This record gives sequence, structure tokens and C-alpha cells, in this order.
Amino acid sequence: MGFSSTFHGGCPGNTLGVATLCKDKTLEEVISLLKGIKCGYKPTSCPDQLAKACENIINS
Repeated sequence: MGFSSTFHGGCPGNTLGVATLCKDKTLEEVISLLKGIKCGYKPTSCPDQLAKACENIINS
């Protein structure tokens, strides 16, 4: 589909944790849970980037 599977500035442990928490959830559920989460002073986070990727999949 052409979607990136890269998290920018993330760490492997966080990414694996988020993936485990999202298992067996719909894209809509993942978006609802993760959209808008920030990482400290950064404007986004690994969970937020995953929510945005899910939105891109739904909107494509």
C-alpha cells in the first residue's frame, strides 16, 4: 500500500509494548486509544504516529 512502517525517534521497547497493547483491536479502537499522546515536549509519540498510520489506512 505504500505506507511507512517506521517510527521516527522511537525506542524498540516502547514500540513492542504499543504493538502488544494493540493486538486484537480494530483500527478505530487503536486510533481512539493512542491519538494525541505526546512524548514529553515533542509534538508526537510512537503511539500517536501509529494512530496516524491507522488513520491513513482507513482514509486510503
